[in-house]
Amino acid sequence: MSKSKIRKLLAMAICIAMVLVFAVGCGGGGSSTAAEPAGSSAAEVTADGDAPAGEVQTKSIGFYADAADSYYAIMNDALNALAEQDPLCDWTINYQVGSSTADEQLKAVEDFINSGYDAIIVIQNNPGTTSECIAKCVEADIPYFGASHYFGDEPNAADATGSIVFDFKEGGHIAGVAAIENDVKNVIMIEGVLGQGSASDQTLGFLTAYEEAGKSFGEKADGTPWTAEEIAINKPPMSDIKGDYDIAVVYWASGNWMAEPAQKAMTDAITSLGADGWDGAYVQNNPMVEGAINAMTSAGLDAKDYYISSMNGREVSWEWAKEGTIKCDVNQSSCLEGAVLYQQLKEYFETGTVSKPFVRPYLTGYTDKTITELEPVLIPFQDLDAFIEKVNNDEIVWKLDDPKFVEIEKGYGK
Repeated sequence: MSKSKIRKLLAMAICIAMVLVFAVGCGGGGSSTAAEPAGSSAAEVTADGDAPAGEVQTKSIGFYADAADSYYAIMNDALNALAEQDPLCDWTINYQVGSSTADEQLKAVEDFINSGYDAIIVIQNNPGTTSECIAKCVEADIPYFGASHYFGDEPNAADATGSIVFDFKEGGHIAGVAAIENDVKNVIMIEGVLGQGSASDQTLGFLTAYEEAGKSFGEKADGTPWTAEEIAINKPPMSDIKGDYDIAVVYWASGNWMAEPAQKAMTDAITSLGADGWDGAYVQNNPMVEGAINAMTSAGLDAKDYYISSMNGREVSWEWAKEGTIKCDVNQSSCLEGAVLYQQLKEYFETGTVSKPFVRPYLTGYTDKTITELEPVLIPFQDLDAFIEKVNNDEIVWKLDDPKFVEIEKGYGK
């Protein structure tokens, strides 16, 4: 049965119930039954199977994304698809995209507030601006939900209604462990944006895997050893690495999370280092991996001869792993973020609160050796129909109350 038909049946059921209550209240003889206040009880309709019980939520949601990124667009698509198939969610979602400026984020939130939206979702430009946005939403009594990026260290972070963000350090750590297993010593590091929070976390996670394994990063000019954190933050050139080392970042670059800039960055790295000056590359998302592979092909190099790893885990990456083109990736589907947002919003609209507000979705790492075994449990990324089918059949873990969705321990007032 279509969503619209179910809504009509729900409305009819409510009308019938009101008529019955009126008839009982006005009937002669016997005791009368007082009607419950409007909205205090749930309507229930069963037709062609069980329909969800509850009131239809007619809500408007403002959704702002900092940039025109396919990752963000897919999240929005998943949120809309889940709401659309839910007969109790009559939601209008206004998705707006900025051009990576803080002013645009602030203005979008102000516009959403002035327009009277029932909830606001933001993929932030930076935590400081997010703090301003949260304060404005609190003043307007509108729930604020953050997605994709961490803002938990802001003093008013706990005033947000919800936040969903993957553990980028863990994702980098998975790639670092695999790099050690592949004896990688000289790595090209193509960050999403040099120094950006999530990018730096991935780098730190990657290097921390080596540190935990007792590997050396060489020494500074004063003879003291470099640490993983110092390398990740300072991004020293090779001229600042003294003595012997087990792992070194021989080339730093930004790929802007996109294929074309990453292709140029990889081309420049190959030009600088040659074919033998490196043995691995950590390229922090799949669009950038595509660019890096194209650069290698243009230079006459075979990606299979090097260690290439990433954090995204899109369907194309599953095929790369099967072919041996990449050695490691981490399944980090933005569809899963969309599913969490759907559940948090629905719970808030029903109860006025969110029981699991600040969470990290789970990650699944895979390698060229484990992809065949793990593929059935990976979350579809770009294939929205496949994702929705797996959700509806409970073939994947997607419900927020599952312990695999871990509450964020640091920040958010904790």
